[in-house]
Amino acid sequence: MNRRQTLFAPLALIAGTTPVCRPGLAEQAAASRDHQRRTIYHSPGTPGFTSWVGAWVMPDHSLMISFTQATGPAAGRRPAPQDVQHRLSWPPAGRAAYDMTGLDLRNVHLRSRDGGKTWDQVSADRFQSCMNGVTGEAETALPNGTVVRGVWGYYLPYNPELPKTGYLERSSDGTRTWGRPEVLLDPDRYSAWPKRLRVLRDGRLIVLGGVASVPANSRTRNEYNGLFEPLLMVSRNGGKTWKGPIPVVPPDQRRNWGGEEFDAAELPNGDLLCVFRRTDPQNRSREVRWQGLLKKSGDSWKPERVRPAPLPHSGHPELLATREGPVFHIATPGIHATSDAGETWTRLELPGSAYYPRSVQAADGRILVFGHTGGDDAYGAVDQSIVMDSFR
Repeated sequence: MNRRQTLFAPLALIAGTTPVCRPGLAEQAAASRDHQRRTIYHSPGTPGFTSWVGAWVMPDHSLMISFTQATGPAAGRRPAPQDVQHRLSWPPAGRAAYDMTGLDLRNVHLRSRDGGKTWDQVSADRFQSCMNGVTGEAETALPNGTVVRGVWGYYLPYNPELPKTGYLERSSDGTRTWGRPEVLLDPDRYSAWPKRLRVLRDGRLIVLGGVASVPANSRTRNEYNGLFEPLLMVSRNGGKTWKGPIPVVPPDQRRNWGGEEFDAAELPNGDLLCVFRRTDPQNRSREVRWQGLLKKSGDSWKPERVRPAPLPHSGHPELLATREGPVFHIATPGIHATSDAGETWTRLELPGSAYYPRSVQAADGRILVFGHTGGDDAYGAVDQSIVMDSFR
C-alpha cells in the first residue's frame, strides 16, 4: 500500500455494531508510568535515513531490532529505468527524490543484552532497490534462535534471480548471513507480501500481510494496491511448510478490500484479534481502521465480527498482547488498550509512538516501542533516527 495515503480522518461509527472507546479501565492506570523516549540509532549520514523498524525478543531474552538504512548523495544519481519506474509505480509523480536507486541500502540489525539500555550493531547486509524499504518489519526469532525474515521480492527489480513475490530468508548466526529464498505461495497463482511474522504460544509461526490471486510480478504496484486482501498462513515447523492462505475476512468483504497492512494479537483462548488498515468501503478516497476476530477452530481460525474500529487511522497497525492480559494498539495518534477482545478500547495517557511502530514486552515487564522519526519521507528531506519509547 502507498504509505503516503495515510489519513487521520474521523471514522464514522455504526450504531450497535461498532466497538467503542471508553475511559476508566484498569489498564489505564497500570500503563501510564515511567514513560521515556530516547534515540538509539542515527545513520552515518546527515540527514539520516532509517525507516521501517522490526522488533522481537530472542530466546535468551535479548532484544533485536531491524530497519532500512540509506546513505549516499542526495543528487546526481542515475534514476531507475523507465520500465522499472512503470512497474513499481515509483517514484511518485513529481517526487524524484523518492527514487533510492544508486544509494547504499542496508538492512541494519541491532541487539541489546541489557533490556534496551545499550545497543550493538550485529549486521548490515546490502540490497539494491528503487524503493525505500523491502524488509525489516517482517522479522522474528524461532524458539531455537533462528531469525526469520519476510521479503517482498517484487521490490528488488535489480536482482533478476530473486523471486518477485513474498519469500522467507533465515539466519542461524544472529543475522550475519542469510539462507536462500523460500517462497511462501505458488508464484504462478499468487502474489504474497509478508508484513508480519509472529510466533504463537504453542511455537507455531504465522505470517500476516497481503495476498492477491494473480501470478507474481504480473501487475504494477498501483494495480496491486487494489487487489490485496489480508493474508494469514501458519506453520508447525518454523516456516518450512505452510497451511493457507487462511481466510481472514468473510468472502463478501474481500472484494476491493484495498490493503495488505494488518496485525494480529493472540488472545489467551487462542483467538486472534486483528486490526486492519483498509480502504473505506463507504468512501474509497480515504483509509480507515477496521478490526476483526479470528476464532480458533482446531489448528486454524474462522473470521468473525469484521467491522469498523473506533481507533484513529495511521500507518501499519501494531498490536501487542501483554503478559498481564490487555492488548495494546500502538500508533502515532496514541495508544489504546482492550481487555475484552476489542469490544471496548481505552485511550491511555501516553504520547503517540514514532512512525510505523513495532513493540515488545521486555523480561522486566516494560513495554518497549520502536519507530523512526519523520514519516514516509523522500531521501534527504528529514533527519530520521530510530527511537525507543518505554513505559510500564
